[in-house]
Amino acid sequence: MEFNFEWRRLLLLAVLLGGFAILGGFSAPQADEEHSPARARKAWFYCVLLFKTGAACASVMDHYTGTMSHSNLRPAYVLLGGLLMGTGLLWMKILKDEVAKPPPFAGVIVYQGPCSKPQAVPSHLA
Repeated sequence: MEFNFEWRRLLLLAVLLGGFAILGGFSAPQADEEHSPARARKAWFYCVLLFKTGAACASVMDHYTGTMSHSNLRPAYVLLGGLLMGTGLLWMKILKDEVAKPPPFAGVIVYQGPCSKPQAVPSHLA
């Protein structure tokens, strides 16, 4: 395994990391009172690490095998990098959706006479 820091590959790495930054990957989610901030930051760190590793695999990694006729395992690294980046993005989306979700509705169902169906109102108005 070796690294190939050709300018096109470095440009690809910069584009991948820039896209991740545009999608909000480098901003840690703010945990609410239901979730632990330390655990959320730890999970966020692993998401970023997973994406960065995948981006490096897909862009700057080379692996030549064989002594007589060389073969390159780059397509396998590109596939592995794509899987790692996709997993990191999916995990990041799930993490941000779960940690930053609004609190559940705390209300009371009130019966208002001949109305056809009961209506939910916030508990401080009931």
